[in-house]
Amino acid sequence: MPLATWQVVLFMGLFFLLLGIVAILWNRREQEGYYDSISAKRDVKEFLTHEPNRSWLGAWLVGGKLFIIIGIALIIVSIILK
Repeated sequence: MPLATWQVVLFMGLFFLLLGIVAILWNRREQEGYYDSISAKRDVKEFLTHEPNRSWLGAWLVGGKLFIIIGIALIIVSIILK
């Protein structure tokens, strides 16, 4: 296999891995920001119980996990192609 082929796949895997880590950290920041803004309000029931569940807060976490899985798979493929 040519050197450039597996290097491209390796760099794509590293990019997806980095993107997944950034997405997970972004998710943590979004959740903290959202619940910190709720804690400043008078009605703190949602802050204490986290109900109703806000599914959009977990979207970055799910995307981050998918990016990490894709990144690891691409890194493994690049090692196999080497």
